Amino acid sequence: MYLSRVILDHRKRETMRALSYPEMIHGAIEHSISYSEHRNLWRIDKLNGYYNLLILSEKLPDLQSIHDQFGIEDRLPESRDYDKLLQNIEDNQVFRFRLKANPVKSSAVDSNGGRGKIYAHVSTEQIAKWLLDRSSSNGFFLDRNGFKVMDCRWYRFMKSSRDNTARNNVTIKTATFEGILKVSNSKLFMEALMNGIGRGKAYGCGLMTIMKK
Repeated sequence: MYLSRVILDHRKRETMRALSYPEMIHGAIEHSISYSEHRNLWRIDKLNGYYNLLILSEKLPDLQSIHDQFGIEDRLPESRDYDKLLQNIEDNQVFRFRLKANPVKSSAVDSNGGRGKIYAHVSTEQIAKWLLDRSSSNGFFLDRNGFKVMDCRWYRFMKSSRDNTARNNVTIKTATFEGILKVSNSKLFMEALMNGIGRGKAYGCGLMTIMKK
């Protein structure tokens, strides 16, 4: 797998549009990577005044078109081998982590047996509990005092249908988590890093990145 980064130029009109319409970034990423059954994960971080687009993909992407459309001219994209990190993960390791996710809950199944509705969590504590509840099944341990919830926001945009015959309204809430975790099950944790956590992956949610504490 490969973890890639493109530094975005917020002075470009297309970049500013894409920051509000995640479908634009998703489309550009899918176009840059040859077909793979593995879902590509991505996230945008704002660090030191720059917007950084991170992409985790099974195949090495061709980032030139994304760079030309959204990137800073003299800051070239970069990709690195992610398998080396995955292969060295062991139980009880401690990492700093960052995750942008779509913290939601499902209502009960209706009387006709249909799927329950999806609702976004609202309060900071609800959002924090959402991640705590998923930590064990994703192979890591969290202390509530060991991470923080930041940058909660709503995105509202139009999404085209697969056959491009219609456009639908999409509303999604995101939250960013940062803190310290401890690996409790290395296999489950690697799967979480590769496959993402939660819903909304097409819209820049689910990608967890880690670094040694």
